[in-house]
Amino acid sequence: MSVAPASTRLDLDVLLGDWRNTNPEGKLKRIVVSSDKVSVDDWGSVAPSFYSFTFEDPVAGAFSAFFNLGFWWVRLQANVKAGVLVVVVLTEFYDSSGRSNFFDREFFHRCSAGFQPAPLPADEAQAGSPRYTGETS
Repeated sequence: MSVAPASTRLDLDVLLGDWRNTNPEGKLKRIVVSSDKVSVDDWGSVAPSFYSFTFEDPVAGAFSAFFNLGFWWVRLQANVKAGVLVVVVLTEFYDSSGRSNFFDREFFHRCSAGFQPAPLPADEAQAGSPRYTGETS
């Protein structure tokens, strides 16, 4: 996988849209990807980095996004495989709770594509929400 030079504009169509977790019990419920931001459930929105799979490929197939949620940081790394958004969630804790940093992987299906998705409602975009606490239930 390669990072496209800043002057190269990647085709983002395969990544854009409103993505929902295939597992109703998953820790993350929804990811919205637009050309300038990635919005996740309760965490708000951040600017992502998009990646192609080769230096020559003008099509993006992956993204990464970093969320600083105060005492814990989350890095998302995602790629599309066979129409499924495969998301790796890397969580690091920066408090004295003694919790271990952890890895999670979740799978998402696209509800819609080819549009600029509406932002998550304000009540769904509050950092620190208990929905994703880093607990491995």
